[in-house]
Amino acid sequence: MSRSLSHRWSLQARLAWRMGLVLLGATVLVAIAISQYAWFALDNLDDVGLQIQAKQIALHAQARNGGITVALPPELDQAYRNSGDSYLYAVIDPAGQIAAASSDKARTAFAGLSFSRPADGETVFRLLDAGGGESSYYALQSSEGLPAGYRVIVAQGKLHPDVYIDTLLSEFAVHIGWTVPVVLAAALLMATWTIRTSLRPIKELSARALQIGPETRNLRLPTDDVAEEIRALPLAINAALDRLEQGFEMQRRFTANAAHELRTPLAVLTARVAELAPSSETRRLAEDIARMNRLVSQLLQVSRLEAAPPQFDTVDLNVVAETVVAFLAPLAIAAHKTLALSDTPHPVLVNGSSDALENALRNLIENAIAHTATGSEVTIIVTPEPAIAVRDHGPGVPVAQRNEIFERFWRGRNRQRGGGAGLGLAIVAETMRGHGGSVSVGDAPGGGAEFVLHFPAKGSA
Repeated sequence: MSRSLSHRWSLQARLAWRMGLVLLGATVLVAIAISQYAWFALDNLDDVGLQIQAKQIALHAQARNGGITVALPPELDQAYRNSGDSYLYAVIDPAGQIAAASSDKARTAFAGLSFSRPADGETVFRLLDAGGGESSYYALQSSEGLPAGYRVIVAQGKLHPDVYIDTLLSEFAVHIGWTVPVVLAAALLMATWTIRTSLRPIKELSARALQIGPETRNLRLPTDDVAEEIRALPLAINAALDRLEQGFEMQRRFTANAAHELRTPLAVLTARVAELAPSSETRRLAEDIARMNRLVSQLLQVSRLEAAPPQFDTVDLNVVAETVVAFLAPLAIAAHKTLALSDTPHPVLVNGSSDALENALRNLIENAIAHTATGSEVTIIVTPEPAIAVRDHGPGVPVAQRNEIFERFWRGRNRQRGGGAGLGLAIVAETMRGHGGSVSVGDAPGGGAEFVLHFPAKGSA
């Protein structure tokens, strides 16, 4: 697996993959342990099987006329005959001679052996095939249950363990083997479910973090119902958000205080300039002071927007447009331009703040008055969508700049004397975001720019 591919994997996929490897490794280890135990059990089974055979033969051995005979039950005798010399037995007399045997193969295999082992108890040993075969025999010598001096030797060929193994494997495949992949799949599914449920708090934290923004900066990540291993992360994020909010609040207060403190000296300066004799210099000075007054007013609007979300109520866009047009009509007349309002016959109701919406619309109309040609008309149109459009007959807005103009302090490449500070359209955009709407700009019919305030329908915000 390449490093880049592993980086694209989710934490859940990585944990599931590693858990699968752990399960597979554990299964392999269990299989090895079972196989080792099986080989150990086979040796024990060999010993137990030989012991049982020796006891059966001793049980059916009878001493007669100074000798001994073995009369096995028919089914046991038939088993020895049909084994193909895989099972052998022989009874050894005190002189070391074979008194009875299961077959000629047994007599040949046990002939010439040196039986110097203790006469009492049991011993096991390996017996090479004296008949020239390649297989060896696993043998047991016992004197239990026989007359004094007699011993019985039972042996089984190498074929017998294979039979055991085949039997075990077949039984395992039929009764147990098929459950292994099922158990592995079930274990992997359970592990995946466990991992998914364990990681759910992290996903919930991520979803909550996505809700935090400039308008919801007071939100914090929950820390109560969070695992101790990851609790430090939301605590650290919350602490960072607290510090950011404190810095944000300090910046807002500074802006508001500075703008508020500037209003009084600007008012005094305006009054003193009005007392001067009319001239081109005083006119330019008055224009600069008016621009500064507008900048201070916009800074105060920004600080109010950042302080807290406005209180919403039911607002009629027709009333908002009429109020702003009536307020700005003298400004348009002084600039030798006209304002025209096209409203709807029925109220266009939205959820919002009338003061905030009037400020936003006033910024758009002031901007349109500043850019439309002298003697032309600025049209304000209220539509049932609901929306308010402001059209002018100015140079318009290039397509490449239609997203940039709503950024704070953006004034374009050509900063002419008496231009704005680049806050008006930013205030409009922030106001509309706070109302769940948006603002767009396009080309007006006949040339110029058209700004449109788009509102969500009442009750859907």
